[in-house]
Amino acid sequence: MTTLERKVVELKARVEHLEALVRQLVGQARQAVPAALDTPLNLEQLLARCKAEGIVRDPTPEERRLADEWDALPEEEKQAHIRIMHHLVLDPPLSQIITENRH
Repeated sequence: MTTLERKVVELKARVEHLEALVRQLVGQARQAVPAALDTPLNLEQLLARCKAEGIVRDPTPEERRLADEWDALPEEEKQAHIRIMHHLVLDPPLSQIITENRH
């Protein structure tokens, strides 16, 4: 057997090993996902799951108050605020401010 043939045999064995490992990992991942995820969730179920995982929380009283104030604004005023925010230029950029505050 030539060196090239030995390398081909070795590579085939390594590929087979990797394929088996991938199949095993995929099988483990499928087992880790609850069966309930196979069916689509409605908005309430999704929100409940996100709360249970700590991804979202209920709004604070202050956040609810501010949201109610926003909801009470006339549509024209809301659109004016939105236009202003879309054209807002921060110097330094918000991403830089956030990065600096994390340190």
